[in-house]
Amino acid sequence: MRIGIDVRVLRKERGGVGHYLANLLEKFAQLDKDDTFFLYSSQPIKFKPIASDNWYYRFGTLPFPGFLWFHTWGKDYIIRDEVDIFFEPFNILPQNLPRKIKKIVVVHDFLAIYPYMLSYYGRFLHKIFFKKSLKIAEHIITVSEVIKRNIVHHFQIDPKKITVIYEGVGLKFRPYEKTEVLKFRERYNLLKPYILTVATLEPCKNYPTLLRAFKRLKTDWDLVIIGKRGWKYKEIFSLIEELKLSEQVKILGYVSQDNLPLFYNGAEIYVHPSWYEGFGLPVLEAMACGTVTVASNSSSLTEVGDDAVLYFNPWSVDELVFKIETLLDSYELRENLKEKGIKQAKNFTWEKTAQKTLMVLKGK
Repeated sequence: MRIGIDVRVLRKERGGVGHYLANLLEKFAQLDKDDTFFLYSSQPIKFKPIASDNWYYRFGTLPFPGFLWFHTWGKDYIIRDEVDIFFEPFNILPQNLPRKIKKIVVVHDFLAIYPYMLSYYGRFLHKIFFKKSLKIAEHIITVSEVIKRNIVHHFQIDPKKITVIYEGVGLKFRPYEKTEVLKFRERYNLLKPYILTVATLEPCKNYPTLLRAFKRLKTDWDLVIIGKRGWKYKEIFSLIEELKLSEQVKILGYVSQDNLPLFYNGAEIYVHPSWYEGFGLPVLEAMACGTVTVASNSSSLTEVGDDAVLYFNPWSVDELVFKIETLLDSYELRENLKEKGIKQAKNFTWEKTAQKTLMVLKGK
């Protein structure tokens, strides 16, 4: 088969969907030696080319909006390559592909029903094209059961048309030796104990609740935030100033996958306060590293964490403060959650994700 893949999310530093796709591509190359893959993007991508005669790259060179590119040059590439299947890894399919091409779309979140959490451009695309994508797709992959239920409920899509395939966690995310972690913390000047969160700086990640809760903790700890600046990020910086937390909150921006596991290992507690997550990969990564985790009880996070995470109502600063203080007061609870988290994370591997995705692509 000839499989086309939209790889636009790999043009810049990787967010959640970028990590998802990069891991899938690497596993596809290992697992599938028979099919031919074509990668399409409006601009070159930040991804190490796969050394195989079965992989081809079709990139534009102009700063052209990616979605529009697929309706012009991108479409021409796809038709010329005679692809049998087109795989869209992020929510919205190109709308004008030939009917004979089998179309598969992955839905990573359901922010289409929470438009205030999207940028204006994202809001426009989801309002006009999200529902259409679900209709024209031969099959839909979701990364959690909660997204599947939302799609069925809000858009009356046949549940038989939807397959849930969870994301995975890389082998780098594991407990590290204490001496290595200490050296790492010294290198990054993380001398105080710290709470960690990993998420793009944008409204749906619910940073105000985390910051207000952190302000009320009776500890001399730091709060370390890892994530690139997203939509309305300046509001987060303004709140840090308002709460007089500039000395304690360290915003590190984007961090490479090589260093990220050590940040998890060095943290005393990982907190994920999001209003909404389609999957919640950082929660899985934190558990895999043996970092005790507190997460909001919204959307998919309870699917990922099961009983290895302490959950809180994302609307409640009081409840988040209580859960963190509960962990601080109980060494036994922390050790119990650490063991459960490592065990729970082992249920999620990128090889499983890739195998199941290839089965959907090939209609097996």
